[in-house]
Amino acid sequence: MTNGSKGDAPENGAPDPREKEALERRLEGLGQRLDKIRSEEAAKAEAEEDARIHSRGMAYGLRMASELVGAVLVGGLIGFGLDTLLGTVPWFFLFFFVLGLIAGIRNVIRGFERLQAEIAAKTRGDIGTDIRNSDDDD
Repeated sequence: MTNGSKGDAPENGAPDPREKEALERRLEGLGQRLDKIRSEEAAKAEAEEDARIHSRGMAYGLRMASELVGAVLVGGLIGFGLDTLLGTVPWFFLFFFVLGLIAGIRNVIRGFERLQAEIAAKTRGDIGTDIRNSDDDD
């Protein structure tokens, strides 16, 4: 840091106090810029995570709805086909329609339980628990 001329250099090879002060100011400015960039990156990552969670929730809801509707339709079509072949209108249709409805509801419940287990694993079971903050009275 010293320029090597004997007139400006302090004794014992110690850095000049002015150079040391300038270096500390530059380091402080760099630290502030890094903090600003880190906070911007954290906000950006949080916004991306919120968007991902929102779109995932929409996809999950559409999937559950389609599973329910699909199970009811398949059950109804099987029953209608059997009724047409065997001439037992509407008994097989009603039976398989109800069976499809039960299967669809069961699929939705299983999917919800899977989602709930995944959320519990990510949050380590802390979902819905109270968290004390500085505003709480002691």
